[in-house]
Amino acid sequence: MKIVVTGPYESGKSLMIHHITDGACINVERRGTTIAMDHGVANVDGMSVFLFGTPGLLRFRTMRKILSSGADGIIFVVDSVNPESDARAKLFFREIAFFLPGVPCVVAANKQDLDEARPVDKLRESMSFLAGLPVIPVSAKTGKNVEGMLRTLLYLSMMQWSSVLGKIAEYSGNTKGLDKIVKDLNIERDRAVGHLRRFELRKLLTLQVGDEQFHVNENVKALLENPVLIMRR
Repeated sequence: MKIVVTGPYESGKSLMIHHITDGACINVERRGTTIAMDHGVANVDGMSVFLFGTPGLLRFRTMRKILSSGADGIIFVVDSVNPESDARAKLFFREIAFFLPGVPCVVAANKQDLDEARPVDKLRESMSFLAGLPVIPVSAKTGKNVEGMLRTLLYLSMMQWSSVLGKIAEYSGNTKGLDKIVKDLNIERDRAVGHLRRFELRKLLTLQVGDEQFHVNENVKALLENPVLIMRR
């Protein structure tokens, strides 16, 4: 799954990706500030999770738009310590909501390892634009709640695609799998092929025979059939 990690300058996005990927990531930065992107891949119960961190300076809006394209979920990182960052967070949230309308989002209330960190209820008071979103207290430095936060987002993302993913799992290996998806979901053939190619890029399946047949990665088949399993590990 493709996950965008975004938020204002110095909220802790790079460290978050570094922790999730166990350091298996790259960072394009200058003088300690991300100027292009962070990128890393994590494995969650056999599922490949591709993380793209956006630059936190306002002037890199075009880069954030490019990195956000096609995302399945959003980790929106906010600074629990510094109230002065709240206004910047609002600007970034409006931007990501415009780039990715309707895409599942969780809010990572970062830096909870510090004594001066504000609790979730105080953050909600200061950042009312987060209403309706799960706000999870985390520490990218210590790893507190980071895995749970990621699994929550993956669950929300998979549930949004549950009808498609369920059919993909059901017809894995079937010689008429594509036709069956078209019929069951009542969608155009090109759209069904688009779904398959989307999830092939995310390494959930492999396509064969001119897109007619596909095989789901056995490591993730149970998750596609029942996304709630991602929350039980």
